Amino acid sequence: MCETGVKVEFEKKAFEQIRQNASQVLNSDDAPDVTEYNKGNATSGLLASQGLLTNLNDYVSEHGWDKIITGSLADTGKYDEQGMMGSGDWYGITTGAVK
Repeated sequence: MCETGVKVEFEKKAFEQIRQNASQVLNSDDAPDVTEYNKGNATSGLLASQGLLTNLNDYVSEHGWDKIITGSLADTGKYDEQGMMGSGDWYGITTGAVK
């Protein structure tokens, strides 16, 4: 349990398992609420363009992350409709921004 009372269940996967199965896992009733995944056009961008990732724009604005996470760090979390990284909606927060 976290201090907030939220129960967090961790499941470790090898990179190759995630890469091969991400779209199937995320397109199921058993999809995780949060996942760490490679950032890029062929990885997170593809999933974002397929509608398999949740748009985080409201959370980014609410918490001011767009003021804190800027430049190339922001680019890795934003994808356009074609799944191209660097602009468009927020679908992730880079681990480089986590302190």
